[in-house]
Amino acid sequence: MSERNVINIALSDTHCGSDRAVFPPKISLPPLMADEKERLLRYSNNQKKLYEHLMYCARYIKKNFANYKKVITHNGDAIEGIHHHTIQLSAPMIDDHVLIHQAIMEEFLIECGFKMDDELHYVSGTETHTGYTEQRIKKHFEHYGATFNDELKLTQYGRKIWYVHQWGGAGNGQNEGNGLTNSIKALYFNSLKEKREMPDLVISSHFHKATMASYSQDWKTYYAMITPSFQMKTRHGHKVSAFQRNDIGLGLAEVTTSGLIKIHKPLLMDEKR
Repeated sequence: MSERNVINIALSDTHCGSDRAVFPPKISLPPLMADEKERLLRYSNNQKKLYEHLMYCARYIKKNFANYKKVITHNGDAIEGIHHHTIQLSAPMIDDHVLIHQAIMEEFLIECGFKMDDELHYVSGTETHTGYTEQRIKKHFEHYGATFNDELKLTQYGRKIWYVHQWGGAGNGQNEGNGLTNSIKALYFNSLKEKREMPDLVISSHFHKATMASYSQDWKTYYAMITPSFQMKTRHGHKVSAFQRNDIGLGLAEVTTSGLIKIHKPLLMDEKR
């Protein structure tokens, strides 16, 4: 097969199972009680918006990157889990959350035109949310060649693209992006000191706030980005990031066959199409 440009599709923080996160139009889940039938659940109005935007993103990718090799990475926090006595759940069991995520991802892969010579990767998220479920989810997608990683390191046409769930912070106001810039700068100098390889692009998540930063040294520029999420603010979110935006969508980073990196504007829900 001839060489093709690569489009890195960075999807993260779907937090499936949360009543503030992406959810399929309807799903049948196993009964909880001996006298129950399967539970047929449907999305709320907010979850409908999230699902429709996810499908919009998938169709956008299929239309605009039809001839590209697709590298899809779910960069952590696939499910919400049950933590801190949260009551903001669409379904009461962790196994439900796994089934919801699997249904969402199956639909996304179909809608974006995923082919068997494309790639699907999972990166471990925050154990408070996911526990060991992301390994199980990866196993469900083994027929797509899915991998599971704590730190995912890819090389595409000589460019090193690294993924990790939580890294430099997004920051706020006049400090937005500073933490991410400092992280890529620190990684550069650690790589020098320790004589290790340096990535061209680090993609992280966790903060639900699309952010980009760069650092230039010796006539070369290194990039870092934080992906948006597919979860609206929870009660916890309003406390830890009060009055700050919460971005919904996914990130895109292209690597051409000549090794040129192009970081595309993220596909955010609130922007006009």
